Amino acid sequence: MSGRVFVVQAVASGPDGYPYDEIVDIAVCSVDPSAGDFDTVYSGAISYEPRRLGKRKLDYLEEVAGICAGDLYGGDPEAEVAGEVMKTISGGSIACFDARQEFGRYMTCDPWDITMRAEVMPSVSSRLPVSLKPRDPSDEPMAIRKAYSKLLPHDPACVGRGRRAVHLAQMTSQILIDLRARGKY
Repeated sequence: MSGRVFVVQAVASGPDGYPYDEIVDIAVCSVDPSAGDFDTVYSGAISYEPRRLGKRKLDYLEEVAGICAGDLYGGDPEAEVAGEVMKTISGGSIACFDARQEFGRYMTCDPWDITMRAEVMPSVSSRLPVSLKPRDPSDEPMAIRKAYSKLLPHDPACVGRGRRAVHLAQMTSQILIDLRARGKY
C-alpha cells in the first residue's frame, strides 16, 4: 500500500443499520501508514431533534458514545456533513475497523453513498486475531476499544476514555499504523 488512507468511523443511533438507524457522529482521519502518522481531517455531528429519535435511540447513544440529547442540537444538517465527508474522501482509499458496519450498514446508502467515489480497503479488523474482531457489526465501537487497549496499551493516539466518532477513527488509525509496522496491513 502506498499513499494515504482515509479512516472513516461513525457513531449511529442504534445497532440495526439503515434505514432503522442513522449516523449521528462521523470522523475521518488521513493516515500515512509508511510514515506511521495520522491527522484528523474531519469530525462532525449531525443535528437531530431528540424527540424524533426517541428514547431507545437516545439511550443507545448515551451508552455507546456518551452522546446525550443536548449534544444533538449542536450538530450540522446531515446533507452538509455528508457533503464534507464525501469531499474529503472522494478519489482516495478508505478503510474502517469493520466494513460490515460502516460501509455495509450506512455508507452505501444516501446521502453517504461511497459507491464509485473511493477505493474501499480491507477492514482493519480483518488483520487482527479472532478475539479482537467484532462478533456482530454493531459490536464495532467496543471491539475498537478492546483491540486498541490490547495492542496499544500506552494510548499513542491520546484518546483516553473518548467514545465519539473522532476517538474511534483515531484508535482505528493507530491500529492500522501498528499493523502496517508489523507487516500485517
